[in-house]
Amino acid sequence: MPSQRSPIVAPASVANSPQSFLTGRPALYLGARYALGVLISLGNMFVLTWLIGPHTYGVFITAITLTSVLASLVRSGLDTYLVRCEKTPARSDYDTASTAILIFSGFAMLAGSALIPLLTRWFHSSEFVPAYLVTMLTIPVAGVAGPVTAKLERALAFRAVAQIELTGQTLALLTGLTLALHGRGIWSPVAGQLVWQLFSLLAAFRAARYVPRLRFERGPLRQMLAFGVGVTASQRTWQLRVLVNPLIVGHFASPEGVAFVGLAIRIAESLGFLRAAASRLAIASLSRIQHDTELLRASLASALRGQLLFLGPLLALFAIASPLAIHRFLGDRWLPVQFIYPPVALAVLVNSIFNLQASALFVVGRQWLVWRAFTLHILLLSAAALFLVPRAGLVGYGIADVVACGAYPWLQAATRKSVGPMPRTLWVWIGALAAPLLVPYAKGFWRLVPCAIALLIAACAVITERKNNRVQNALPAPKLKQVLIGA
Repeated sequence: MPSQRSPIVAPASVANSPQSFLTGRPALYLGARYALGVLISLGNMFVLTWLIGPHTYGVFITAITLTSVLASLVRSGLDTYLVRCEKTPARSDYDTASTAILIFSGFAMLAGSALIPLLTRWFHSSEFVPAYLVTMLTIPVAGVAGPVTAKLERALAFRAVAQIELTGQTLALLTGLTLALHGRGIWSPVAGQLVWQLFSLLAAFRAARYVPRLRFERGPLRQMLAFGVGVTASQRTWQLRVLVNPLIVGHFASPEGVAFVGLAIRIAESLGFLRAAASRLAIASLSRIQHDTELLRASLASALRGQLLFLGPLLALFAIASPLAIHRFLGDRWLPVQFIYPPVALAVLVNSIFNLQASALFVVGRQWLVWRAFTLHILLLSAAALFLVPRAGLVGYGIADVVACGAYPWLQAATRKSVGPMPRTLWVWIGALAAPLLVPYAKGFWRLVPCAIALLIAACAVITERKNNRVQNALPAPKLKQVLIGA
């Protein structure tokens, strides 16, 4: 069926289309949730890490990371299918998906328990085991929450989703803080995680007015898995990157090393919160225009630029303030974080160009291509970390994270072929926003040099964009389309 082309610059069509999915009401709700979530998450991290210390925090990071990977695998892409499929899912589809996830959760918990002897041998310690076993209780809870949250997201009820997630995160903070003040150590964040997941599930049931029933229909499940396997292979392969810190850093360093790297990662990813919100919105919104390649390309390009210009300054500001912030709020024992953070933040910044491109490729059915790119990313990250961490110390992990960005050109080429080329000025902005990340490595007057370089590159980007806009406005309509595509 031929696609119906929509004009790129027609105000009426663009204003009412998913091109503005990062500025519409659902985006505002979800964006506000993630913004407030950043404040709560950073407060949680700073308070808990200060109260329980690097060693205990490192043990917790090891346990919760292993559990979160298992919890993500059990969804098998079924929740993404329920959001993305063109026809409206029936209640039986949600029931079948929930039942399958419960079954998968049982197998995941058994597999996770069976891995304990191997893990204790690899880490040369069994200190993480009690927390690991308790956090595994969240696997079925987080898994079943997938289909019911998908029901809310399909209805674009992001206000309800935002309220649920924000309230759950707040409860986790209060629970962990209360127990930490009473000297409960590692059980403070563990209890906070349990409260968060359980509340989110029950609140989602209430908001969606849906509680799953045990139901198993092979036909619909086979159809869901046919799509879900590709999505799961891509998204869960990407999530395997979180294992590099506990498995590789934890092997070569102490739990304190895992804590330092883990805190740097969490700060960078918390400040890059818009990526998570944008990816969730992209699949639900871009799916509605997946047959209109021109509008899909314009929507994607607009969202990428807005996302980059929003999160880049946040990452840069923390790099500038990190020497003072870490010393003042966490203490000198956490100072290694300021040197690990810059390369990790640079990797998050570069990833901001490609996370939405991966979502667009999911929408157009190129999930296996995304899987290949993510697989290469994990291989590069793991190999570089194995080589660099023993030689360069904990900063080696951050450098490895940047090296792993070498897998992204594969996504760039796939997006160009399937959707269309993205604006080249995005990379100019990357250069401008990356320069301030060098501030923690400089001293005295030299700290002003990266900021001056950033301003110079940003000025070049603004001049280039204004020049392109003048050229586009002066061209007739047929040439306008060509310039927009090649910008």
